[in-house]
Amino acid sequence: MRRSSITAGSGRGRRGPEREGVALLRRFAAAGVALLAVAATGCATKNDLKQLRSEVIALQARQDSLFQELLSQNRVLMDSMRAGTELVYRVRGDLGFQLQQMEQQLIQIQELSGQSQRRLAELREQWESRAGQFASLPGLGAPMPPEGGGDAEQLYALGMEKLSEGATTAARMAFEGVVNSHSTHELAPDAQFQIGESYLIDQDYDRALRELERVVELFPDSPRAPQALYRAGLIAEERRNISKAREYFNRVQRGYPRSDEARMAADALRRLRGS
Repeated sequence: MRRSSITAGSGRGRRGPEREGVALLRRFAAAGVALLAVAATGCATKNDLKQLRSEVIALQARQDSLFQELLSQNRVLMDSMRAGTELVYRVRGDLGFQLQQMEQQLIQIQELSGQSQRRLAELREQWESRAGQFASLPGLGAPMPPEGGGDAEQLYALGMEKLSEGATTAARMAFEGVVNSHSTHELAPDAQFQIGESYLIDQDYDRALRELERVVELFPDSPRAPQALYRAGLIAEERRNISKAREYFNRVQRGYPRSDEARMAADALRRLRGS
């Protein structure tokens, strides 16, 4: 009967380490009380005492095991809490850093916006200043004086200067002034040729070809005429328009057979036949 009272809870289901530890403490205390009671009555045999002692030792061992398990679980829990805390701090730090970067980028965008506005204002002032200069030039707003070599040369030089600067619109205005107001000047064919070149810089290839063809239309006897046709053929070839390129090169040979461009056009035609 005494042993049955001590081991009565051994058939219960599995519980958590905490609850099982409490149950073991109760069982351990009950076993101790039973052991004292048996010893006090003097009715227990040595075998009974030995069994009780064995059970007490087993309960102690189980209690130690549960205690170690609790310690292990506590360490795992503490490690998880530390990891979670570190993660929170790290995420908070990353968010703070990203927010700082966003603020810096916003400041940079604001600075660039201010710079762009200032640059636009400067360009507007430059454009207004140059527009005033062009308005004062002969043939570009003011009445054109009688045709003379000096005026045509001035306009042509201005056009070449603007073309070298990449100001193609301003360059065309100057070249058109030469063609329209000084059509008999020796620089007029060159000016028309440069109009085609200005559109080529702008990558307006169709307009460039039309302006080069106008060199032949306006100044067919000029040395610039075969040059314009040959230049147009090269542009068409670069644009992979082979039939158009052949047409330009053939026009050079037919119209200007004694020119250097005719010889180069013949080489180009042989090159196109081999392609």
